[in-house]
Amino acid sequence: MAVKIRLKRMGKKKQPFYRIVVADSRAPRDGRSIEKIGHYNPITDPAELVIDEERLFHWMDQGAKPSDTVFSLLRGRGLTLKYELVSRNADEATISKEMHKWELARDNRGKKVAAAESAKLAAAEAAKQEEEDAAKKAEEAEEATKKAAEAQEAAEQVEETEEPAEIVEEAAEVEEVVEVVEEVAAEEEPVEEPAEGTEK
Repeated sequence: MAVKIRLKRMGKKKQPFYRIVVADSRAPRDGRSIEKIGHYNPITDPAELVIDEERLFHWMDQGAKPSDTVFSLLRGRGLTLKYELVSRNADEATISKEMHKWELARDNRGKKVAAAESAKLAAAEAAKQEEEDAAKKAEEAEEATKKAAEAQEAAEQVEETEEPAEIVEEAAEVEEVVEVVEEVAAEEEPVEEPAEGTEK
């Protein structure tokens, strides 16, 4: 019988809670299990993982294989390293020393991840600020273009209102010239002489 260490889903809908169980690999995921050796709650922050190390190592010595998810959880807690040290019959001092090194390395990784996240957030903030500045400049340019268009339109309206005034002035000048011509023509009209056969 192939035995696996895997997760068994419990909890409500959209609120998963998992038991870490030892079960026959042919059994369904939420079916019958041989032994419960811990639990995992992904809802909490940070995720809660409780496991009985003694029973875990016992079953791994018996040939039980952890599933990929359980192996990832165990590696995240340093239990795979600890099992490897125990299986090599390392003494308690060596195990303690190696686990301390592993914890320091994990903390450094956490700091690097945090630094990368903060750098990413800073870059995103800078990009957002640049976008806002570009949008503001574009808005100012659009406003300036709009004002220029309004000024041009106002100038055209002024020109249109000046043209009729010029036409009126020209018409008045033409009327004056016509009047002068008529006066001159009236003065130059010949006086009609009486016909020869008529009496004076």
